[in-house]
Amino acid sequence: MDEEEHEVYGGEIPIEGDMEPDGADVDMATADDDAVKELDEMKKRLKEMEDEAAALREMQAKVEKEMGSVQDPASTAASQENREDIDSRSIFVGNGHSLF
Repeated sequence: MDEEEHEVYGGEIPIEGDMEPDGADVDMATADDDAVKELDEMKKRLKEMEDEAAALREMQAKVEKEMGSVQDPASTAASQENREDIDSRSIFVGNGHSLF
């Protein structure tokens, strides 16, 4: 009975040595190492992106601060006076027809 057939398997029962080579465990360890390396690279890229985003937020805040300090109170007061002057010369007409 060298070539025994198994009822469920439907073919020859493989010899224990034919099932998986001894290197199968080594391949899994290599795959795990590759996955760990890939995960470490992803973490490194994520850290770089977070650092870059923080730097961009800092630059944006600096620009906004500089833009806010460019408008001095004297120019703000002058523009307010200009608006009041324009408003004093304006006429509001509502629900009416202009004859001019």
